[in-house]
Amino acid sequence: MLTCSKLISGGQGLAKALIKRAPTVSLDWDVRQKSRFQVTDSTDRVLSVFLQRGHVVRGGDVLVADDGSLVRVEAAPQALGLDAAF
Repeated sequence: MLTCSKLISGGQGLAKALIKRAPTVSLDWDVRQKSRFQVTDSTDRVLSVFLQRGHVVRGGDVLVADDGSLVRVEAAPQALGLDAAF
């Protein structure tokens, strides 16, 4: 199991080729607003994420694992709760 404790916002400063080749994780809003969670990436590696409290993970952000590998975050599509009558 890998640990990710660093987040690069929007992959800033990284080469686009590195970001494009990186494995991905698709996270919904409920998970992206947490600072500690466990997830499986697109290559079936289990990642334990430990980020500073108060930070929100956004689609396009890049997680850095303790072995130096990169993981690109994708915002999972979610249905909007628009069932309320206007």
